[in-house]
Amino acid sequence: MKKLLILLFVFSAFAAYANDFDDYKKAQTGGFESGKEEWSSYRSDTLKSFETYKNIMDKEFAKYKSDISKVWDDVVVSDNYKWVEYLNNYKIRKIVDYDKGTITVEAVGDKTRPDFSSVVKDLITEDTATAFRRDPVTANTEQKLKEQVPGVTTDKIRAMPIIQNLYSEKTMTEAQINNLTKQLVSGADYTQKPSEKTGQTVYSMTVRLPDDIYRKGADDVKPHVLTYSKQFNLNPALVMAVIYTESRFNPMAKSYVPAYGLMQIVPQSAGMDATEFIEGTKRVLAPSYLYNPENNVKIGAAYFYLLYYKYFKGVTDDTSRLYCSIAAYNTGAGNVAYAFNSNGGKNKYNVAAALPAINALSPDAVYNHLKNNLRYEEARNYIVRVNGKIKDYTE
Repeated sequence: MKKLLILLFVFSAFAAYANDFDDYKKAQTGGFESGKEEWSSYRSDTLKSFETYKNIMDKEFAKYKSDISKVWDDVVVSDNYKWVEYLNNYKIRKIVDYDKGTITVEAVGDKTRPDFSSVVKDLITEDTATAFRRDPVTANTEQKLKEQVPGVTTDKIRAMPIIQNLYSEKTMTEAQINNLTKQLVSGADYTQKPSEKTGQTVYSMTVRLPDDIYRKGADDVKPHVLTYSKQFNLNPALVMAVIYTESRFNPMAKSYVPAYGLMQIVPQSAGMDATEFIEGTKRVLAPSYLYNPENNVKIGAAYFYLLYYKYFKGVTDDTSRLYCSIAAYNTGAGNVAYAFNSNGGKNKYNVAAALPAINALSPDAVYNHLKNNLRYEEARNYIVRVNGKIKDYTE
Protein backbone atom coordinates (compact mmCIF):
# COMPACT_ATOMS: atom_id res chain seq x y z
CA MET A 1 0.00 0.00 0.00
CA LYS A 2 1.23 3.45 -0.78
CA LYS A 3 2.82 5.34 1.97
CA LEU A 4 0.57 8.21 2.75
CA LEU A 5 2.26 11.50 2.97
CA ILE A 6 0.86 14.15 4.79
CA LEU A 7 -2.38 12.76 5.49
CA LEU A 8 -3.89 10.32 7.53
CA PHE A 9 -6.09 8.17 5.47
CA VAL A 10 -6.37 7.28 1.84
CA PHE A 11 -9.55 8.24 0.09
CA SER A 12 -10.96 4.72 0.37
CA ALA A 13 -10.10 4.74 4.06
CA PHE A 14 -12.10 7.92 4.49
CA ALA A 15 -15.26 5.85 4.39
CA ALA A 16 -13.84 2.87 6.22
CA TYR A 17 -12.18 4.60 9.16
CA ALA A 18 -14.12 7.80 9.70
CA ASN A 19 -17.79 7.79 10.57
CA ASP A 20 -18.13 11.30 9.22
CA PHE A 21 -16.02 14.19 8.04
CA ASP A 22 -15.61 15.52 11.57
CA ASP A 23 -14.04 12.26 12.65
CA TYR A 24 -11.78 12.33 9.61
CA LYS A 25 -10.64 15.90 10.23
CA LYS A 26 -9.92 15.25 13.90
CA ALA A 27 -7.89 12.16 13.02
CA GLN A 28 -5.86 14.20 10.57
CA THR A 29 -5.26 17.26 12.69
CA GLY A 30 -5.43 15.88 16.19
CA GLY A 31 -8.40 17.92 17.27
CA PHE A 32 -7.23 21.36 16.16
CA GLU A 33 -10.26 23.23 14.86
CA SER A 34 -11.20 26.79 14.11
CA GLY A 35 -14.38 28.51 15.23
CA LYS A 36 -17.66 26.88 14.31
CA GLU A 37 -18.42 29.24 11.44
CA GLU A 38 -14.97 28.84 9.88
CA TRP A 39 -15.02 25.09 10.44
CA SER A 40 -18.45 24.77 8.84
CA SER A 41 -17.18 26.61 5.76
CA TYR A 42 -14.01 24.53 5.72
CA ARG A 43 -16.02 21.34 5.95
CA SER A 44 -18.38 22.27 3.13
CA ASP A 45 -15.77 23.54 0.68
CA THR A 46 -13.16 20.92 1.46
CA LEU A 47 -15.57 18.01 1.38
CA LYS A 48 -16.91 19.14 -1.98
CA SER A 49 -13.42 19.38 -3.49
CA PHE A 50 -12.44 16.15 -1.77
CA GLU A 51 -15.35 14.23 -3.28
CA THR A 52 -14.88 15.78 -6.73
CA TYR A 53 -11.19 14.90 -6.80
CA LYS A 54 -11.91 11.40 -5.57
CA ASN A 55 -14.64 10.80 -8.13
CA ILE A 56 -12.49 12.01 -11.01
CA MET A 57 -9.54 9.87 -9.97
CA ASP A 58 -11.67 6.80 -9.27
CA LYS A 59 -13.32 6.92 -12.70
CA GLU A 60 -10.07 7.50 -14.56
CA PHE A 61 -8.27 4.79 -12.61
CA ALA A 62 -11.08 2.28 -13.15
CA LYS A 63 -11.03 2.88 -16.92
CA TYR A 64 -7.24 2.62 -16.95
CA LYS A 65 -7.26 -0.72 -15.15
CA SER A 66 -10.02 -1.99 -17.43
CA ASP A 67 -8.01 -1.09 -20.53
CA ILE A 68 -4.91 -2.81 -19.13
CA SER A 69 -6.84 -5.96 -18.22
CA LYS A 70 -8.00 -6.39 -21.81
CA VAL A 71 -4.40 -7.08 -22.84
CA TRP A 72 -2.51 -8.24 -19.75
CA ASP A 73 -3.11 -11.09 -17.33
CA ASP A 74 -1.92 -8.85 -14.47
CA VAL A 75 -2.64 -5.18 -13.93
CA VAL A 76 0.58 -3.34 -13.05
CA VAL A 77 0.31 0.39 -12.33
CA SER A 78 2.55 3.14 -11.06
CA ASP A 79 3.00 3.66 -7.36
CA ASN A 80 5.35 5.62 -5.14
CA TYR A 81 8.29 3.34 -5.97
CA LYS A 82 7.42 2.26 -9.52
CA TRP A 83 6.91 4.23 -12.71
CA VAL A 84 4.81 2.22 -15.16
CA GLU A 85 3.95 3.32 -18.68
CA TYR A 86 1.95 1.53 -21.41
CA LEU A 87 2.50 2.05 -25.14
CA ASN A 88 1.20 0.71 -28.45
CA ASN A 89 -2.43 0.29 -27.36
CA TYR A 90 -1.28 -1.28 -24.08
CA LYS A 91 0.71 -4.04 -25.81
CA ILE A 92 4.01 -2.73 -24.44
CA ARG A 93 4.78 -1.66 -20.90
CA LYS A 94 7.82 -0.17 -19.23
CA ILE A 95 8.36 -0.63 -15.50
CA VAL A 96 11.07 1.29 -13.68
CA ASP A 97 11.24 0.02 -10.11
CA TYR A 98 13.23 2.38 -7.89
CA ASP A 99 12.90 0.10 -4.88
CA LYS A 100 14.22 -3.04 -6.60
CA GLY A 101 16.57 -1.05 -8.82
CA THR A 102 15.38 -2.58 -12.09
CA ILE A 103 14.04 -1.68 -15.52
CA THR A 104 11.60 -4.16 -17.05
CA VAL A 105 10.18 -3.92 -20.55
CA GLU A 106 7.42 -6.32 -21.57
CA ALA A 107 5.54 -6.86 -24.80
CA VAL A 108 2.61 -9.02 -25.85
CA GLY A 109 3.34 -10.53 -29.25
CA ASP A 110 3.44 -13.54 -31.49
CA LYS A 111 6.04 -16.29 -31.69
CA THR A 112 9.14 -14.15 -32.23
CA ARG A 113 10.69 -12.12 -29.45
CA PRO A 114 10.58 -8.43 -30.38
CA ASP A 115 13.59 -6.18 -30.62
CA PHE A 116 13.29 -4.03 -27.52
CA SER A 117 15.81 -1.46 -28.74
CA SER A 118 13.33 1.20 -29.81
CA VAL A 119 11.40 0.96 -26.55
CA VAL A 120 14.58 1.12 -24.46
CA LYS A 121 15.82 4.13 -26.42
CA ASP A 122 12.47 5.82 -25.92
CA LEU A 123 12.77 5.14 -22.20
CA ILE A 124 16.27 6.62 -22.03
CA THR A 125 15.22 9.82 -23.79
CA GLU A 126 11.82 10.28 -22.13
CA ASP A 127 11.31 13.24 -19.82
CA THR A 128 8.77 14.04 -17.13
CA ALA A 129 6.62 16.20 -19.39
CA THR A 130 6.26 13.37 -21.90
CA ALA A 131 5.55 10.85 -19.15
CA PHE A 132 2.86 13.12 -17.72
CA ARG A 133 1.23 13.53 -21.13
CA ARG A 134 1.28 9.78 -21.79
CA ASP A 135 -0.32 8.89 -18.45
CA PRO A 136 -4.08 8.76 -19.13
CA VAL A 137 -5.09 8.84 -15.46
CA THR A 138 -2.97 11.83 -14.48
CA ALA A 139 -3.44 13.80 -17.70
CA ASN A 140 -7.22 13.31 -17.73
CA THR A 141 -7.51 14.04 -14.01
CA GLU A 142 -5.57 17.25 -14.51
CA GLN A 143 -7.86 18.40 -17.29
CA LYS A 144 -11.06 17.56 -15.46
CA LEU A 145 -9.86 19.23 -12.28
CA LYS A 146 -9.39 22.44 -14.25
CA GLU A 147 -12.98 22.12 -15.44
CA GLN A 148 -14.67 21.01 -12.22
CA VAL A 149 -12.71 22.32 -9.21
CA PRO A 150 -12.72 26.13 -8.91
CA GLY A 151 -9.35 27.64 -8.11
CA VAL A 152 -7.31 24.46 -8.60
CA THR A 153 -3.62 25.36 -8.80
CA THR A 154 -1.68 23.96 -11.75
CA ASP A 155 1.86 24.38 -12.99
CA LYS A 156 3.83 23.78 -16.15
CA ILE A 157 5.39 20.33 -16.22
CA ARG A 158 9.18 20.68 -16.38
CA ALA A 159 10.78 18.47 -19.01
CA MET A 160 13.35 16.80 -16.75
CA PRO A 161 15.10 13.51 -17.53
CA ILE A 162 13.81 10.40 -15.82
CA ILE A 163 16.36 7.71 -16.68
CA GLN A 164 19.14 9.40 -18.63
CA ASN A 165 20.46 11.35 -15.63
CA LEU A 166 20.97 8.08 -13.75
CA TYR A 167 23.59 7.08 -16.34
CA SER A 168 25.18 10.42 -17.14
CA GLU A 169 25.61 13.75 -15.36
CA LYS A 170 25.43 15.56 -18.70
CA THR A 171 22.88 15.39 -21.50
CA MET A 172 23.79 12.43 -23.70
CA THR A 173 24.62 12.73 -27.37
CA GLU A 174 22.77 10.62 -29.92
CA ALA A 175 25.77 8.29 -30.14
CA GLN A 176 25.87 7.88 -26.36
CA ILE A 177 22.14 7.15 -26.25
CA ASN A 178 22.53 4.51 -28.94
CA ASN A 179 25.47 2.93 -27.11
CA LEU A 180 23.56 2.82 -23.82
CA THR A 181 20.55 1.31 -25.60
CA LYS A 182 22.72 -1.48 -27.02
CA GLN A 183 24.33 -2.02 -23.62
CA LEU A 184 21.02 -2.40 -21.82
CA VAL A 185 19.41 -4.60 -24.46
CA SER A 186 22.42 -6.92 -24.74
CA GLY A 187 22.92 -7.14 -20.98
CA ALA A 188 19.31 -7.85 -20.01
CA ASP A 189 17.77 -11.05 -18.73
CA TYR A 190 15.02 -12.35 -21.02
CA THR A 191 11.98 -14.47 -20.25
CA GLN A 192 8.75 -15.40 -21.97
CA LYS A 193 5.46 -16.93 -20.93
CA PRO A 194 2.05 -17.57 -22.50
CA SER A 195 -0.64 -14.95 -22.10
CA GLU A 196 -3.92 -16.37 -20.84
CA LYS A 197 -5.68 -13.17 -21.82
CA THR A 198 -4.71 -13.04 -25.51
CA GLY A 199 -3.31 -16.48 -26.29
CA GLN A 200 -0.10 -14.79 -27.43
CA THR A 201 3.26 -14.64 -25.67
CA VAL A 202 4.51 -12.14 -23.10
CA TYR A 203 8.17 -11.33 -23.77
CA SER A 204 10.14 -9.63 -21.02
CA MET A 205 13.58 -8.10 -20.53
CA THR A 206 14.96 -6.93 -17.18
CA VAL A 207 18.13 -4.99 -16.47
CA ARG A 208 19.53 -3.44 -13.31
CA LEU A 209 19.62 0.29 -12.74
CA PRO A 210 22.95 1.81 -11.64
CA ASP A 211 23.80 1.11 -8.02
CA ASP A 212 24.00 4.79 -7.05
CA ILE A 213 20.51 5.87 -8.15
CA TYR A 214 19.62 7.13 -4.67
CA ARG A 215 22.72 9.28 -4.44
CA LYS A 216 21.95 10.81 -7.81
CA GLY A 217 18.34 11.33 -6.83
CA ALA A 218 19.43 13.02 -3.62
CA ASP A 219 21.88 15.24 -5.51
CA ASP A 220 19.12 16.39 -7.86
CA VAL A 221 16.75 17.39 -5.08
CA LYS A 222 19.30 18.64 -2.56
CA PRO A 223 19.07 22.36 -3.50
CA HIS A 224 15.33 22.37 -2.83
CA VAL A 225 15.75 20.43 0.40
CA LEU A 226 18.35 22.88 1.68
CA THR A 227 16.22 25.89 0.74
CA TYR A 228 13.02 24.74 2.40
CA SER A 229 14.64 23.03 5.37
CA LYS A 230 16.17 26.39 6.20
CA GLN A 231 12.91 28.25 5.61
CA PHE A 232 10.93 25.91 7.85
CA ASN A 233 13.68 25.26 10.40
CA LEU A 234 14.00 21.54 9.72
CA ASN A 235 16.98 19.18 9.57
CA PRO A 236 17.77 18.60 5.86
CA ALA A 237 18.70 15.00 6.67
CA LEU A 238 15.18 14.48 8.01
CA VAL A 239 13.60 15.81 4.81
CA MET A 240 15.88 13.60 2.71
CA ALA A 241 14.95 10.59 4.84
CA VAL A 242 11.26 11.31 4.31
CA ILE A 243 11.77 11.62 0.53
CA TYR A 244 13.69 8.35 0.39
CA THR A 245 11.03 6.56 2.42
CA GLU A 246 8.14 8.05 0.47
CA SER A 247 9.38 7.70 -3.10
CA ARG A 248 12.97 6.43 -3.39
CA PHE A 249 13.51 9.64 -5.40
CA ASN A 250 11.15 8.41 -8.13
CA PRO A 251 10.36 11.62 -10.10
CA MET A 252 7.04 10.15 -11.30
CA ALA A 253 5.96 8.82 -7.91
CA LYS A 254 2.21 8.49 -7.69
CA SER A 255 -0.34 6.69 -5.59
CA TYR A 256 -4.02 6.48 -6.33
CA VAL A 257 -4.89 8.08 -3.01
CA PRO A 258 -4.15 10.38 -4.89
CA ALA A 259 -0.69 11.43 -3.76
CA TYR A 260 2.03 12.83 -5.96
CA GLY A 261 5.73 13.44 -6.18
CA LEU A 262 8.83 12.97 -4.12
CA MET A 263 7.18 13.57 -0.74
CA GLN A 264 3.86 11.99 -1.78
CA ILE A 265 1.66 15.00 -1.21
CA VAL A 266 -2.07 14.40 -0.86
CA PRO A 267 -3.59 17.47 -2.55
CA GLN A 268 -6.84 18.13 -0.76
CA SER A 269 -5.67 17.63 2.80
CA ALA A 270 -1.98 18.16 3.38
CA GLY A 271 -1.77 20.36 0.33
CA MET A 272 -4.56 22.56 1.65
CA ASP A 273 -3.08 22.74 5.14
CA ALA A 274 0.37 23.68 3.84
CA THR A 275 -0.86 26.29 1.36
CA GLU A 276 -3.02 27.90 4.03
CA PHE A 277 0.03 28.11 6.29
CA ILE A 278 2.33 29.48 3.56
CA GLU A 279 -0.06 31.81 1.75
CA GLY A 280 -2.98 32.31 4.10
CA THR A 281 -5.47 30.52 1.86
CA LYS A 282 -6.27 26.90 1.12
CA ARG A 283 -5.57 25.75 -2.43
CA VAL A 284 -6.28 22.48 -4.22
CA LEU A 285 -3.03 21.41 -5.86
CA ALA A 286 -3.26 19.66 -9.22
CA PRO A 287 -0.89 16.84 -10.24
CA SER A 288 1.11 19.20 -12.46
CA TYR A 289 1.88 21.43 -9.48
CA LEU A 290 3.01 18.55 -7.29
CA TYR A 291 5.19 16.92 -9.95
CA ASN A 292 7.36 20.02 -9.81
CA PRO A 293 10.10 18.88 -7.37
CA GLU A 294 10.54 22.30 -5.80
CA ASN A 295 6.81 22.71 -5.19
CA ASN A 296 6.63 19.22 -3.76
CA VAL A 297 9.49 19.70 -1.30
CA LYS A 298 8.15 23.11 -0.26
CA ILE A 299 4.71 21.70 0.55
CA GLY A 300 6.13 18.64 2.29
CA ALA A 301 8.53 20.69 4.41
CA ALA A 302 5.79 23.16 5.31
CA TYR A 303 3.54 20.35 6.43
CA PHE A 304 6.25 18.82 8.57
CA TYR A 305 6.77 22.26 10.12
CA LEU A 306 3.08 22.32 11.06
CA LEU A 307 3.33 18.90 12.65
CA TYR A 308 6.43 19.67 14.67
CA TYR A 309 5.87 23.29 15.62
CA LYS A 310 2.09 23.42 15.87
CA TYR A 311 0.33 20.11 16.34
CA PHE A 312 2.95 18.65 18.70
CA LYS A 313 4.29 21.86 20.23
CA GLY A 314 3.07 20.64 23.62
CA VAL A 315 5.54 17.72 23.58
CA THR A 316 8.30 19.04 25.81
CA ASP A 317 11.18 16.86 24.62
CA ASP A 318 12.44 17.73 21.13
CA THR A 319 13.28 14.14 20.22
CA SER A 320 9.92 12.83 21.38
CA ARG A 321 8.25 15.58 19.37
CA LEU A 322 10.27 14.54 16.31
CA TYR A 323 9.14 10.92 16.65
CA CYS A 324 5.51 11.98 16.93
CA SER A 325 5.85 14.25 13.89
CA ILE A 326 7.47 11.55 11.75
CA ALA A 327 4.66 9.15 12.57
CA ALA A 328 2.05 11.84 11.92
CA TYR A 329 3.52 12.60 8.50
CA ASN A 330 2.44 9.12 7.53
CA THR A 331 -0.71 8.51 9.52
CA GLY A 332 -1.92 11.89 10.79
CA ALA A 333 -1.58 13.72 14.10
CA GLY A 334 -4.86 12.28 15.32
CA ASN A 335 -3.73 8.72 14.88
CA VAL A 336 -0.56 9.48 16.83
CA ALA A 337 -2.72 10.87 19.64
CA TYR A 338 -4.93 7.79 19.40
CA ALA A 339 -1.92 5.59 20.18
CA PHE A 340 -1.54 7.35 23.55
CA ASN A 341 -5.20 8.00 24.40
CA SER A 342 -5.97 4.62 25.89
CA ASN A 343 -9.40 5.66 27.11
CA GLY A 344 -10.57 6.63 23.61
CA GLY A 345 -13.95 8.29 23.66
CA LYS A 346 -14.51 11.70 22.15
CA ASN A 347 -10.88 12.68 22.80
CA LYS A 348 -9.37 9.67 21.04
CA TYR A 349 -7.83 11.82 18.29
CA ASN A 350 -6.98 14.81 20.47
CA VAL A 351 -3.29 15.66 20.73
CA ALA A 352 -3.79 17.80 23.83
CA ALA A 353 -5.38 14.84 25.61
CA ALA A 354 -2.39 12.68 24.69
CA LEU A 355 0.29 15.12 25.90
CA PRO A 356 0.44 13.95 29.53
CA ALA A 357 1.07 10.37 28.42
CA ILE A 358 3.68 11.42 25.85
CA ASN A 359 5.52 13.78 28.21
CA ALA A 360 5.64 11.16 30.95
CA LEU A 361 7.82 8.94 28.74
CA SER A 362 11.45 9.16 27.74
CA PRO A 363 12.17 9.70 24.01
CA ASP A 364 13.14 6.05 23.60
CA ALA A 365 9.91 5.00 25.27
CA VAL A 366 7.89 7.30 22.98
CA TYR A 367 9.62 5.79 19.95
CA ASN A 368 8.96 2.24 21.12
CA HIS A 369 5.35 3.05 22.00
CA LEU A 370 4.72 4.44 18.51
CA LYS A 371 6.54 1.54 16.88
CA ASN A 372 4.33 -0.91 18.72
CA ASN A 373 1.01 0.88 19.19
CA LEU A 374 0.20 2.96 16.11
CA ARG A 375 -3.04 1.69 14.61
CA TYR A 376 -1.70 0.71 11.21
CA GLU A 377 1.25 -1.48 10.34
CA GLU A 378 2.38 0.90 7.62
CA ALA A 379 2.74 3.70 10.16
CA ARG A 380 4.57 1.43 12.60
CA ASN A 381 7.07 0.53 9.90
CA TYR A 382 7.30 4.10 8.66
CA ILE A 383 8.70 5.60 11.83
CA VAL A 384 11.40 2.93 11.93
CA ARG A 385 12.37 3.50 8.30
CA VAL A 386 12.54 7.28 8.43
CA ASN A 387 14.31 7.41 11.77
CA GLY A 388 16.84 4.83 10.59
CA LYS A 389 17.53 6.70 7.37
CA ILE A 390 18.29 10.14 8.83
CA LYS A 391 21.88 9.19 9.65
CA ASP A 392 22.57 8.37 5.98
CA TYR A 393 21.92 11.98 4.99
CA THR A 394 23.58 13.66 7.97
CA GLU A 395 26.67 15.57 6.90
